[in-house]
Amino acid sequence: MKYLIPLALIAVLVTGCSTGPETNWYKGNLHTHSFWSDGDDFPEVIATWYKENGYDFLAISDHNTIANGEKWIAISPDSPRLGTFQNYVDQFGEDWVESSALNDTISVRLKTFDEYRSALATDSFLMIQSEEISDGYDGHPIHINATNIQEFIGPAHGNSVLETIQNNVDQVIEQRERLNTPMFPHVNHPNFVWGIKAHELAAVDGERFFEVYNGHPAVHNYGDSLRMGTERMWDVVNAIRLREGRPLMFGLAVDDAHNYQGQSPDKATTGRGWVVVRAESLTPESIVRAMEAGDFYASTGLTLSDVSFDGQILRVAVAPEGDIRYSIEFIGTRRDHDTSSEPVFDENGSQIGYTYSRDLGVVLKSVDGPTAEYALVGDELYVRAVITSDQPMAHPNTEDAHFQKEVERAWTQPVRPLEVR
Repeated sequence: MKYLIPLALIAVLVTGCSTGPETNWYKGNLHTHSFWSDGDDFPEVIATWYKENGYDFLAISDHNTIANGEKWIAISPDSPRLGTFQNYVDQFGEDWVESSALNDTISVRLKTFDEYRSALATDSFLMIQSEEISDGYDGHPIHINATNIQEFIGPAHGNSVLETIQNNVDQVIEQRERLNTPMFPHVNHPNFVWGIKAHELAAVDGERFFEVYNGHPAVHNYGDSLRMGTERMWDVVNAIRLREGRPLMFGLAVDDAHNYQGQSPDKATTGRGWVVVRAESLTPESIVRAMEAGDFYASTGLTLSDVSFDGQILRVAVAPEGDIRYSIEFIGTRRDHDTSSEPVFDENGSQIGYTYSRDLGVVLKSVDGPTAEYALVGDELYVRAVITSDQPMAHPNTEDAHFQKEVERAWTQPVRPLEVR
């Protein structure tokens, strides 16, 4: 899925430059699981699905492993994995699949990242090595993806939620600096088991990314009656971070796919969330650098034909389809916002977080239609756009359906005055 951005457009967007590099849009998923941890299919089969469904890059991010060394899985005669194994053989052939049988149990060797990358990567499909560093503190799951990781990183632990996040983020940054290789950490599903609060995410140093949308049905993207959803969290986090002198946090959409044996709303399946990155080339280094510059958008179904920011005006254009209707909201927080917060308690009287002023994340402008722009007036801390259609998501999960928000959406990354993107 590559859309050529004309050089003339790039020249307009970049202040003081008469020409600019040729770039393309690349669609990818950064959070996926396989038999190397708790997924239910082989990496090659999973990657083939993404390759055949319009994705340009994929990171299979298994828990606490980077898929190297030797690992075998056992498949008993009555296991549902038997059909999965047969499909694997049918797709890749007996010469590729390594297996042995003993007393009706089949053992299958899982291919390493280097092996399955060599079989599937092409000039138009990139496999990025990744890991979901899976840690926790006092019952709070704390999972950090590391994209383009080169060496295994184990959980670092910590004496609080914030310290645990920070210690794991620091490990990724240390590897990046030591190996001089572009890579980045991102915080996964903060509302999974209500693991991470907005004020904790806001205080992390060196972290620029979190999942504003995760396709798993158990991660509470929309919060509940007492806890904020992840989009509201995004605005709270960025307001706090900018007040405290930290950089903006960017938002990702991901599948977090675990289940590949057919689509089901109550399963963590494919095709629910992705990012589309405007990069100079389809390489890990180029994808990472573009994302760190905020040159991407997150989506659950919509394709944008353009997103640009010249330091003052944020412009958004949808690639329209048929008679689908679109609305575009520009969301932001003003510099003079109310900074107060109040503790929130559950039914047992235990504090479970904070509530914040509605000054955080207000609708600055709303437009019906496939194109819109917002001119910053100078009193905004940041501005971002969210685009909503009336088209149902192709594969909503049970939470999406419950909250009746199973329509396709896209999120641009927040911008600040005088930035150029």
